[in-house]
Amino acid sequence: MKKFVVFDLDGTLIDTLEGITKSVNDTLSVLNKKSDYTKSEIASFIGHGARRLFYLSYQGDFTEDEFSLYLKYYEKDQYVSSLYPHVHEVLKELNKKDIKIIIFSNKPNEILQKLVSNKLSDIKLEFIQGQDKNYPPKPDVTLLRKILNSLNLDPKDGIYVGDSDVDTYTARNIGMPSIILSYGYGDKKLISESKPDYYIDDFRDIIKLI
Repeated sequence: MKKFVVFDLDGTLIDTLEGITKSVNDTLSVLNKKSDYTKSEIASFIGHGARRLFYLSYQGDFTEDEFSLYLKYYEKDQYVSSLYPHVHEVLKELNKKDIKIIIFSNKPNEILQKLVSNKLSDIKLEFIQGQDKNYPPKPDVTLLRKILNSLNLDPKDGIYVGDSDVDTYTARNIGMPSIILSYGYGDKKLISESKPDYYIDDFRDIIKLI
C-alpha cells in the first residue's frame, strides 16, 4: 500500500477544458487575434503550463500585459468545469485509508488554489501546488522534490497520477510509478511513447493499484 498519491489536475481530476478554451478565445477576441479555437485544439496545447498554452494559441510572442489579460479571463472562466466521474468517491476513499493526497500542477498556482478550494473543499489534501515562476514547470521535479522533502515523504512510497506524457516523465524523473488516465487531454501517441507504468480508463482502478 502506498503512503501518498500525487495528482495532476487538468484532465486528471477536473475537466477544465471548456473553461480554458473559453478563456483563450475571450482573450484573443479582445486582442483581435484568432479566437475560434475548438476544445480539441486547446487540449493539444495543454501540459506545459499557461505561458506555453497562451504562446501556442497566440501563435507567437506576447507582451506581459497581454498575458496578464489572459490570466484574468483564465481565472474568471475556470469555474466552468466539473470533476471527472468517480474522482470524489476515490479521493474520499484515500482519505479514509489515510493515504496522503498531493496536487501538483502546471496551472498557475493562485488560480489552482482557488479552483481546488471551489471543487474539492471537502477533501483533505496534504499539499496543493501550481506552477511557481521560481521553478521550471513539469516534467522538471525540483519543486516536487522540495515538497516531498518538506513532508518527509520518500518517492518510493508514492504513486503519480496524470493524463499526459508530461506526467509520465514527471513521475519517472522523481522516481515514482506512473498511472496515466486515458480520458484526459494528453496525446495518445506521445503517452504510448512515454511508456507509463499503468494506463487506465476508470479512475476507480487507482484504488487497486495503490
